[in-house]
Amino acid sequence: MPELRLRASGLLTPTSAGPRLTVSLDFVRLRRDASGRVLGSVRVDGSAADAAAKNVALLLTDAAARIGGALDGLQSAVATIHEWRADTDLPVSHRSDLLLRVETAAGPVVLGTAGPGAPPELVSAVAGQDLAVLAHPPAAEPPAGWRDRPLILRPAPTAVLVAGAAFSLSSRKGRRSAAQLAGRRVLPALTIRDLPVVPAGYDRDDLGDPAEASTLVDAGRICPPGRWRDGVPPGRAVWDHDAAACGPPPIVRLELDGPDALTPPNAIELQWCVEGLQRYHGDGTIRVHCVARPVDRPEESFVVVLHGKPIHLLRHAHGLTGPRTAVYGDSDVTTRSLVLASAAELEGAGHAVVSVNP
Repeated sequence: MPELRLRASGLLTPTSAGPRLTVSLDFVRLRRDASGRVLGSVRVDGSAADAAAKNVALLLTDAAARIGGALDGLQSAVATIHEWRADTDLPVSHRSDLLLRVETAAGPVVLGTAGPGAPPELVSAVAGQDLAVLAHPPAAEPPAGWRDRPLILRPAPTAVLVAGAAFSLSSRKGRRSAAQLAGRRVLPALTIRDLPVVPAGYDRDDLGDPAEASTLVDAGRICPPGRWRDGVPPGRAVWDHDAAACGPPPIVRLELDGPDALTPPNAIELQWCVEGLQRYHGDGTIRVHCVARPVDRPEESFVVVLHGKPIHLLRHAHGLTGPRTAVYGDSDVTTRSLVLASAAELEGAGHAVVSVNP
């Protein structure tokens, strides 16, 4: 039975004459050897491609209408529908992602999510979030005493910490360190998993290796790294038709789990990340600008700059709160909100610099 892969990608940009929409399609049939390694692919046609193009166009126009109605300044919307098929008319599994860039008074903000559900569910996942804080200019000065309040990182900034921590453990230097620290507890009871890019119905990647979830940190303990093959993490190889070769996935899928924590009533919540600024640095630190607000005075927003090493920041986690959310951007991270110590405590331990950007 043929193995088919379909990717429909679209870009919508608002213009004075109305939205401009472009859609591209890539529909290929794979050929594997007895070991399961992909040897080649050919492009094919079919009605499935037409349906996917229509769906991605509907996804983008719906997202632009709903987000544009809630926030001014929509710059662009990008969406992709991925389908894995055992036959041209029978979808085996699919996964979609949606990314919207909005210019706000605090700076450009990206709203993104991904998931296996029907594409319209992605629009509801983004439009249903509390976007009110982005509709008002942030204050130049934060509320008095904010540095002594606990911090809550909502899923978008939490995803940056998770991605940074995963990279620090999966880079060449990080894998050597992880091998030396394997079994040692370096974090609170947090678990970080690297998920395969193939759907649950598939059990191998495009090199024929088992495609399974890989645990990077298990309840705070560093796990030994798996052996990479051809420069690709275990079970993560993806076939590129144009390059006629396998490589690592373009977007890493991660998941954060941990113990429940209560939402402190006096917390400062870091809700959205401001884009256009370098987040990940060569010295292993992240620097992320976040739209923040007091939980008890949500109308008073300001911009906080959080700078430190992700692993060091995660050491001050008290637990997770709120619903699980898929955040899509430079990585695909499913997480809850992260309850952290206060800015004063983070800086007192020497693990972060937390400042206000006026």
